[in-house]
Amino acid sequence: MKAFFLLVVLSLALVFAGCQTEDKVNLEAECSTDADCAAAGCSGQVCTTAEEAPMIITTCEYREEYSCLEQTNCGCVEGQCSWAQTEDYLSCLENLKS
Repeated sequence: MKAFFLLVVLSLALVFAGCQTEDKVNLEAECSTDADCAAAGCSGQVCTTAEEAPMIITTCEYREEYSCLEQTNCGCVEGQCSWAQTEDYLSCLENLKS
């Protein structure tokens, strides 16, 4: 009886040890560091993965707001490649509206 009880306790300990929480990894994340992202497109206006950047084809037009991209970086933000919403970048965009 003691052996059975000990076996049950050990089995439960193994089960619960395997149920420890692990750091959650976003399997849908396209990036984990800024180096995983790159600017693409004819005017460098698209922020995408470094892997996809060479294959991105856009029309070659220039819009005034593209000049504001000099005030920011294409990088990894919460698992997605996007332009960092820096104060300088947002201010530049706002100035173009006026």
